[in-house]
This record gives sequence, structure tokens and C-alpha cells, in this order.
Amino acid sequence: MNNINAHTVKAKHKSGRNLRWRSGFIGLSILFLLVETRVEAQTAQAPPQLTVLPAQLTVRQALDIALINNAIVRSAQAELEQAEGQYGQSKGILLPQIGISARQGLQTVNLQGFGIDVPSASVPSKIGPFGSMDARIVLTQDLLNIAGIRSSKSYSQRLESSNFRLQNAREVVTLNVIGAYLEAMRAKASRDTLIEQAKLATDLYQITNDRFRQGVSSELDTNRAKQQVNSLEQQRQEAEYSYIAARLNLAQFLQVSITSDFEVSDQAAYGSGQAMEREATVQAALMARPDYRAATAAVSAAQLQIESIEATRLPTVKMRLSDGQSGNSPVHNVNVYSLQGLIEFPIFTSGRIKGEVLEAEGKLKQALSGMDRTRAQIEADALTAVAGVEWALREVQTSAENVGLSRREVEMSRARFVQGIADNTEVVNAQDRLSRADDASIRAQYTLGLARANLARAVGGAERSYRR
Repeated sequence: MNNINAHTVKAKHKSGRNLRWRSGFIGLSILFLLVETRVEAQTAQAPPQLTVLPAQLTVRQALDIALINNAIVRSAQAELEQAEGQYGQSKGILLPQIGISARQGLQTVNLQGFGIDVPSASVPSKIGPFGSMDARIVLTQDLLNIAGIRSSKSYSQRLESSNFRLQNAREVVTLNVIGAYLEAMRAKASRDTLIEQAKLATDLYQITNDRFRQGVSSELDTNRAKQQVNSLEQQRQEAEYSYIAARLNLAQFLQVSITSDFEVSDQAAYGSGQAMEREATVQAALMARPDYRAATAAVSAAQLQIESIEATRLPTVKMRLSDGQSGNSPVHNVNVYSLQGLIEFPIFTSGRIKGEVLEAEGKLKQALSGMDRTRAQIEADALTAVAGVEWALREVQTSAENVGLSRREVEMSRARFVQGIADNTEVVNAQDRLSRADDASIRAQYTLGLARANLARAVGGAERSYRR
């Protein structure tokens, strides 16, 4: 009796220690969960840190920032991650599946419920309560699943298509960044040119004013020179505002801290090189453009999906193996195992497979239409880009020659005015022509840079060209 009491006390003491240990473990788990929840809440509430642009923003830096921050790239990256998840799911069906199942029950059974009639009244039809326990490791494996194999290949093509769409998104963002950078460069060049022209006009006004005091020029010449100074100053102020707006637009596109406190001066934005031969450009574009490769991969995925659905009519062979313990309690049990081979063969599916095939064929036709549309767009982009570069190169050459002639005219007319041969009307008109020539030259340089960017995009190498 004393031994029994001793064991009882010891059991209670051990039970108490276990209870305190479990209570402490549960308390720590709850505390950890609360701390983790608070940290996650603080992280969620913390505002994102926006990138601060450097004082001198290069094309390479702008592209690096945009390809990380831009919503177009992030959306394409999210689509790629979804495709990776779908491909992993389709591939996982073909790989071994291992799991653990365990149960412990206490039940009663009525034999009559199983159709067993007990004729003797002394023998009860109700049996129990009795324990039932089963715990085992289960392994399942598809030995032959043609539909699953083809479906996995289809999702592999979808993954490849998503990867190409991400590359295409990066190409689109690169082109947009170069366009915004060139617009800022154009605004800056216009401002700088107007500053130089305003200096020339100010010098002319000072000379004219001095000659007016000396009595060798009229007041009309002085007024004319002053009007030219004011007009150019007004244009310079407008150009300054345009440069600020262009930098703000670039910062907004880069999705950074919106500011105009940076400069753009990287001549790499204008690109380099001559136009390619038209047919060679089209062929290079069809081989390298990621949007066309994404379209062809989408067509392959749709074709494989049809084959996968049609393969569901074929038999599927599976294997199931389980091994573990079975008995009436975790203490009283024996080792058991089960090895099964399964074959499934659909005979009648009430038109389900046919409907799925029709749906997949519709998606294939849609993918083929998209591929043809993309091919036509690529051919048009390539030919337009080649023509644009050829035209822009001639414009740059012509405008550069015109700027040289205009500058020479300003020098000659100014010399004539200083010598007293003519009034300053010739100088003012020459400066106006120089202003128009400089503006045309800036537009030509901008057009050439944009045409080269379009050509790089047309052949699928924009990011590679501008991030070297």
C-alpha cells in the first residue's frame, strides 16, 4: 500500500512538473507570437525608403534604378513567380509524395449495423467500447501519368513565356527611360543655347547703347537690341522651366524621391552607330525580341495543354506504400505495412474531356493570333526604326551645317554694324536665324537619339546597348 502511495505521489509530482513545463512552453510561444506580430505590424507600417538620385545622373544609373522600381517590371516579375509556382505544382504531381497519418479512436460497434444478426439474446449485438490506433508513413508515386507529363511540359513553356515577358518589360522600361532622359537632355541643351544667345544679344545691346551715346547709332537700334535681349531672356526662362519639368518627369518615372535637384549630361543617351540593312534588321528582331519569343512559347504551351487534356483518356498507373504501427493504443500495437498498385482508366466522362479540349483549342487559336499580331508589329517597328535613324542622321548633318552658316552670318553682320556699314537689324535677324538653327540642331540630335533607342528596342537589345 505504501508503495502504491509512493508511486502515486511520484506520478503526481511528475505530472505537475510536466504541466508546469507545458504551461511555460505555451506561455513562451504566445509571447513570441505577440512579439512577432508586433514586429510585422511595425514593418508593415514603416514607409518605404525612396531612392535619392545622385547629383549627376547617368543613363546607367537611371536604368539600374528604373529596372528595380518600375511597376511594369515588378508586375512582370510577379507574373513570373506565379508561373514558377504553377510549374512546381505540375511537376510535383509526378514526383513521390510522402506523408504521415495517425489516428487514435475509442468506439462502439453494433453488429447488426454491419448486417450481422446475433441469434442469441445472451450475446449483445453492441460491442465496445474498444480502442483503435493506426499511425504510418505513406508513400505514393505515379508510375505512368502521360497527361501529367504533358501538362508539366505545358507549364514549363508557360514559365518560359513569362520569363520572356519579363525581359520584354525590361526592354519597354529601358526605352521609356531613354526617352525621358533624352527629353531632359533636349530641354537642358535648349536652355544652355538660349543662355549663350542671350549673352550675344546683351553684348549687341551694350555695343548699340555705347554707339547711341556716341551719336553714331539711333535710338531705334537701341530699342531693337533691348527687345532682342528681353525676348531671349523670356525664352531662357521658359527653357529653364521645361528642363525642371523634364527632370521631375524623369524622377517620377524612376519612382524615386520626386525632385529636380540633379543634372543629366550623359551623352551615351544619344546612342551610336548607323542604321542596319532593313531585311537583316527584321530577321534579327524576330530572333531576339523577347515579346515574340514569349508569344511562340505561349503557342507551344497551348499545344501541349491540348495534348495533356487528350491524354487524360489514357490509363494512369500509381503505387501506394504505407508502413507503421496499428493496434488498440499507442502502447499495444504491432508493425503493419501495405503495398498497392492502382490503375485508373476513364470510360465515360459525360463530355468533360471534350469540353476541356475545345477550351484549350480556343486558347491555342488566341495564342496564334497574338503571335501573328506581334510578328507584324515587330516588322513594322524594325522598318520604322531603320528609316528613322537614316532620316535623323541626315537631319543632324544638315542642321550642323546650318548652325555653322548662321554663326558665320552673325559674326559678319556684327562686324558690319561695328564698322558702321549697316544698322543692327542685320545682326538681330542673323541672331534669330541662329536661334532657329540651334533649335533645329537640338531637335535633330534628340530625334537621332530617340531613333537609335527605337532601333535598339526593335531588335531586342535596348537594355544591353544602354547598360554597357
